[in-house]
Amino acid sequence: MAEHLTLKEILDLSAGHFAKHGLSSPRLEAELLMGHILGLERIQLYVQFDRPLEENELEQMRQFIRRRLQGEPLAYILGEKEFMSLPFYVDSRVLIPRPETEHLVEKALKLFEEKGEVTLVDLGAGSGSIAVSLAHYLPRSRVLALDINPESLELARENALRNGVEDRIRFILGDLLDPIKDEGPVHGILSNPPYIPGGELEGLSLEVKAQPRLALDGGSDGLRYYYRIAKEAFPLLKSGGYLGLEVGSGQDETVSKILREEGFEGVEIEQDYSGHKRCIWGRKQ
Repeated sequence: MAEHLTLKEILDLSAGHFAKHGLSSPRLEAELLMGHILGLERIQLYVQFDRPLEENELEQMRQFIRRRLQGEPLAYILGEKEFMSLPFYVDSRVLIPRPETEHLVEKALKLFEEKGEVTLVDLGAGSGSIAVSLAHYLPRSRVLALDINPESLELARENALRNGVEDRIRFILGDLLDPIKDEGPVHGILSNPPYIPGGELEGLSLEVKAQPRLALDGGSDGLRYYYRIAKEAFPLLKSGGYLGLEVGSGQDETVSKILREEGFEGVEIEQDYSGHKRCIWGRKQ
């Protein structure tokens, strides 16, 4: 990129470069990266199209483009991702929150919004997107955020502070539900566990493979964690409590069967807004 190019010229060049390399939203990504560099919202870029860019701004954009084309996720470069209309810090310590997982949270809000004071569990908290969203939208709730990775819990705490709900979330380090097995019963447990079959990991896109393997690898068949979660969740739930799980493509029937075999009733398969069978819910009688 030459010196003294305008903002619009850089955006056009960047978007063209991204399009050439097959990115699905080249213009959007170019604008988000440039907005991040300049500290501007996307809409503000449009009224500064004629602005000449400084060399340090150009160099930072070059670096961002290189990182993006090497497969680093956009959210990691920007350092944040929106989830349930809330802002979250993200980096390579955690799986990037995905819009599909919002369906799991939205269902939980419907189930628990009229129940007053409830205790809910976010199992495999990662960035804290589920735990923080539950605490934010259910202001009378108490949330337990569990993760086996101490670095993930550290970032989840930062996101709880960022969204002003740190006083109602406990961050607990440990393997699945084992750390709370002796605590009192809870009203609901939500989890988006690793569900990609191990043999498929190498075939994933560079962007997905850049995310923590621990948060992706669901064992040989992708179902490793569902058996344990269902078994450990049932005794922890109050009567009338719910277990909600996100599942991968084609796993819905098997995971539903796992829940029924552990004693859950009223097992339901929920579709996301794209029509994919995304979440499984079971109720303890």
